[in-house]
Formats: sequence, C-alpha cells, structure tokens
Amino acid sequence: MRNLAISWGLIILSALLDSYAAFIVKTQFNKLGKLDFSSFQTFFSYMLSFIKSPILITGIIAFVCAPGLWFLALNKMDLTVGYPLLVGFHLIFVLFFGIFFLNEQITGNKIIAMCLIFLSLYFLYK
Repeated sequence: MRNLAISWGLIILSALLDSYAAFIVKTQFNKLGKLDFSSFQTFFSYMLSFIKSPILITGIIAFVCAPGLWFLALNKMDLTVGYPLLVGFHLIFVLFFGIFFLNEQITGNKIIAMCLIFLSLYFLYK
C-alpha cells in the first residue's frame, strides 16, 4: 500500500511540475507578445529576451525534474496504469493553470472533459 501511495505521489508531482513548466513558458510568451518571423534578427532578439527571463529557470528545472519523478514512479507501477494517470493529472493541472492564472474561459466542453478524466481515473483503479 505504501509503494502505491508513493507512486501516486510521484506521478502527481511529475504532472504538476511538467504543467508548471508549460505554464511558465506560456506566461513568458504572453508577456513578450507574438513571435515575429520576419527576419532572423527579430527572431533571435525575441528568443534572447525569452531566455533571459529569471522565472524561466524555475520552469526549466521543473521540466527536467518531472521525467525523473515519472521514471521513479514506474519502478513500482505498471505502465498501463501509470501513464494514463500521468496524462490525466497533467491535463487537470494544465486546465487549472489556464483557468485560474491565465484567465482562460471555462466552457461546457472543458467541464465535460474534466468529468470524463476523473471518471476514467476512477475506473482505472476500481
């Protein structure tokens, strides 16, 4: 039972870190505006501004740590169970980040999708 709880915790943390990294990248892109491909110089300048962001370092660290935690979780869990859990939690976290921090719209389709994800996770372990 303890191994199962540790595996779940590692999967949830991995999904959270990966979702956080995606959120940070999206936030920085939003802050800089649309990417201009009109010349190499404008593209390079944009990417340099993107990379210079101090908060991006936390996103990179989270992005690097997430797969390591996932691999540790697989040590105690079947792939056919662990991977759907990872994807499900990742989708849930991305949805919450988008709605609560990026002011994205809550739609009926998103609510239905969340319910289906929770139901699929429930039936996966039933």
